[in-house]
Amino acid sequence: MVGKRLHDPKKRLVGTWKCCDGFSDTRINIKVRAGIFAVSVLHKYDGEQPRVYDITWNDRQQELSFAVHWSSGRFVRYRFTPSLVEGRLDLTFSYTAQELWERGA
Repeated sequence: MVGKRLHDPKKRLVGTWKCCDGFSDTRINIKVRAGIFAVSVLHKYDGEQPRVYDITWNDRQQELSFAVHWSSGRFVRYRFTPSLVEGRLDLTFSYTAQELWERGA
């Protein structure tokens, strides 16, 4: 069973994940049942659990992607892929940002 788990890219994504640098309080929990992913997100500092949607698995790319909408209005799109290092995932994300602008001269 252990050997199968290591070679199944979906199962390698299962678990609760956090950023390695320690600067993020976000935790992402990934489950898979009957080949279908379930993703939940928690911001540990304030307990917020944002809305997670558009969960997609790309078997050819071995890539799990999903979007998150935070109460602040920020949208984040995450893309996870298995890492070559055991116990780690590669993550790419993009997000909306907000700036305060003022009248220029």
